[in-house]
Amino acid sequence: MVEKDMIMLLRHKRHDWMNQIQLIHGYASLGKHDRLMNQLEDLRTESEYERRILNSDAVKFPLWLLSFNWNHEQFRLKYIVKDELDLSRHDEELTALAKRMVEWIGEHKVEGELYEGTVHLYQGFDSNSIGLSWEWEGQLHNGESLKQRLNNEGFIATVFDDQELSIEMMIG
Repeated sequence: MVEKDMIMLLRHKRHDWMNQIQLIHGYASLGKHDRLMNQLEDLRTESEYERRILNSDAVKFPLWLLSFNWNHEQFRLKYIVKDELDLSRHDEELTALAKRMVEWIGEHKVEGELYEGTVHLYQGFDSNSIGLSWEWEGQLHNGESLKQRLNNEGFIATVFDDQELSIEMMIG
């Protein structure tokens, strides 16, 4: 990563943190204790997932995840890291598969539609495997064709009414 890209990543991350702080400040100043506590819990949880992905001994996939929302105008992605994971041996493959998947979804997107996704990362069947479960919401153009393509490439994909896409991956 070049220095310019690193500064851009830090700017975006700072912007996200400032948004969180403004929400917390707003709830506190309005006396909305329940919403304040919920926001703080969400922030704590998000920080824990971020800690886990940054401590995964991988470089490319965590950077791809952390910068995803800033690099994809029509997509928003959250990540949930269930366990302490060592992604180092799968870093290149994870990054390549994730990029390919998003590229294919992009070929089936509807202009102006926002695609919201969540990826769950978890320990696979043994210590050498990693599981990923992706959930995407947003109108798809010809979702059945996308499903076929993903399944033909080794993903396990399901499409519901061209509105929801579920993809399972196991690496290792």
